[in-house]
Amino acid sequence: MTATTSLPEESAVRALHARARAQADNFRLPLRDRTWRGMSGDFAGRGAGSSLDFHDHRAYMPGDDVRHINWNAYARTGQHTMKLFREEVRPVVDVACDVSASMFYDSAKAARAIELFAFALEGALRAGAVPRVWLVRGGHFKMVPEEAALAGAWIGMFPGPDSGEDAAARPAIERIPWRARALRVLVSDLLFPGDPLPVSGALAASGGRGVIYCPFSKGEHDPDWEGNVEFEDVETGARRADRVEPSSLSRYRLAYGRHFDLWKAAARRHGVSLARVPAEGSFAQSLQVEALPTGAVEPWV
Repeated sequence: MTATTSLPEESAVRALHARARAQADNFRLPLRDRTWRGMSGDFAGRGAGSSLDFHDHRAYMPGDDVRHINWNAYARTGQHTMKLFREEVRPVVDVACDVSASMFYDSAKAARAIELFAFALEGALRAGAVPRVWLVRGGHFKMVPEEAALAGAWIGMFPGPDSGEDAAARPAIERIPWRARALRVLVSDLLFPGDPLPVSGALAASGGRGVIYCPFSKGEHDPDWEGNVEFEDVETGARRADRVEPSSLSRYRLAYGRHFDLWKAAARRHGVSLARVPAEGSFAQSLQVEALPTGAVEPWV
């Protein structure tokens, strides 16, 4: 990478959040493809409740609400049976944002990452969930109060040191205390080494449903490096000069593509929806590249 990271001000974060909130009218988190456990709400649950969606019958037991006795069945059989209805529950949603320096490699990518984080948070709130919000960098993670996340104050709450080997370490995504049976949304560019299977496995463990929104910029996906180039490691600040030939640029593009092929294979193995989201173009356009086709977002219908 040859760019220097620059964090936006809270006012800019709030503006990006408002833009993402507007798109929550057009797209939503993928919550309709499974059943949930949680507080009373709008999504189908696994238990019996009092919604209008009929589910099953069972024998009457002392103490049952007589309003739910099936009197038509009693007239036919002489047996008291209870009508059971599908409960309506609020989903459990955990949102984590990788705040490694590479996420803020340039202004376009930083803006897209912030929009995706805000969209996930707004999507959780619109689903009636009480979300938990996490920031992760290197071996450190931190839970952010919902109010701070909504106000854009999270941009100054990064966990761990700002530089050095610790900040450059693989993000500790597997160590986040994800809640059981939660929709787990990770916003990360996935530009770190190591086996992707533990991360995708953590997003799917304990009955979880994983979604990864992966922002990327043209400068990293299809760089135009040529000749003598000074490279800077955005995580550690280390610099080195190198000469880029067409053959070395071709090898970079091949390695970059293979890296994400491994991530997509790991995501498929654990049933995680992984969508790469380009930084260029409008937010709505970027979601339609992979997020909508892969089911990482759903249209409001």
